[in-house]
Amino acid sequence: MNPQFWWYVSRASGIVAGVLLVLTLIWGLLLTSKIIDKKGLPAWLTDLHRYLGGLTVIFIGVHLGALVADSYLKFSWAELFVPFVSTYRAGAVAWGIGAFWGLVLVEGTSLAQRKMKRKTWRTIHFLSYPVALFAALHAAQAGTDASNPIFRITSIFLIGLLTVLTLIRIVYVRPKRTVIIPKKPEAVPGPPSEPTPATSSGPPPYTGHFEP
Repeated sequence: MNPQFWWYVSRASGIVAGVLLVLTLIWGLLLTSKIIDKKGLPAWLTDLHRYLGGLTVIFIGVHLGALVADSYLKFSWAELFVPFVSTYRAGAVAWGIGAFWGLVLVEGTSLAQRKMKRKTWRTIHFLSYPVALFAALHAAQAGTDASNPIFRITSIFLIGLLTVLTLIRIVYVRPKRTVIIPKKPEAVPGPPSEPTPATSSGPPPYTGHFEP
């Protein structure tokens, strides 16, 4: 086996995980900003956001496992999960660790979404944006492929597209507001009214006397 096999695996899986992370956000923004109409779409397309998130977690797992298996840098598990413990570019690796724990929180709460309040889940889900930022900083500072022209062009394109969609989501799509219609006060029953005597509008009754 090539002694650099696991090093190549860690690099490739890290790049794929980063691309999947950005694509997860892009697809979610396309759906929530109403650029793509969800009506009539197959179920697997509307669920693609969740599938991409799951694939991101899988490739991050491969990335971490390959770094531990690599015999060149020799990362320990603690160096991969605790910020600033790594002896290799501690600051750059810390960005990746922050992105990892943020993604764990976002994906974990997404699985428990039905058991959470909608507002709480949405607040935590917004951590996806810092996660993407941390992942980009990690790739730029710790990755050995940051100087590759293809990597740079792809990164700039995806980050630019993500930025544009985020601005569209913020500016043009407003959150739905719940309008509360006040209830009309119920009528309080009063005392029963006395019957009004009937009046007749006809001629006076005949009394038997004639008046000239």
